[in-house]
Amino acid sequence: MDSSSSDFDLPEKMSLSIDLSVGGSPCPEALLSLAAGSVLSVLQCPPPPPVFRANSLLHPSSPAAAAATTTGGEPLMHFLRNICVKAAVTELALVISLIYVDRLKKVLANMARGDPDTPFKIILSALLVVKKFIEEDCVGLNRMFSNITDGLYSIHDINTMERSFLGLLKFSLYVTDQDVIDFIQSHQRELQGVDILKALSNKSATAA
Repeated sequence: MDSSSSDFDLPEKMSLSIDLSVGGSPCPEALLSLAAGSVLSVLQCPPPPPVFRANSLLHPSSPAAAAATTTGGEPLMHFLRNICVKAAVTELALVISLIYVDRLKKVLANMARGDPDTPFKIILSALLVVKKFIEEDCVGLNRMFSNITDGLYSIHDINTMERSFLGLLKFSLYVTDQDVIDFIQSHQRELQGVDILKALSNKSATAA
């Protein structure tokens, strides 16, 4: 078995009417901000230590990105932005990862606490699992995720966090079109000006 692969199989791939594999422009700042806030709200964690914060992924990827950030230099925001670009994460793929994050919140105790980098591990795990539903060939995906963290996490780390994430969710991974619509509609205020549902409606119209 490839050392970059985890040692279990995911459930059958989702058959959404949206094409999640089609890349596009970087995810909008409003969606990234929603994602960062959602992950930070899962459980209580202390801030990352200075050594961790020094990693290049935790800093704005460009002057424009720094100017667009409204979270006070939030390391998780910069990390998420850079990971989404490097892993070619689409808006809809990020939304599905946040649906997983919401499911995770429901299974954790209200007073659950994590390590300083737990929010980073949560979003990485969620994005990795979504990518495994998207990609036809998942061989090497764990290694790729390790590489794009710029040394923060080894392949072993990625495999371990993926197993933990799936175990907590009890492999409750299936997402329907309606799940996506409900999530977006429930966050309309945060996502003002971000027309994620357009891809869904266009795809449905084409199929009809």
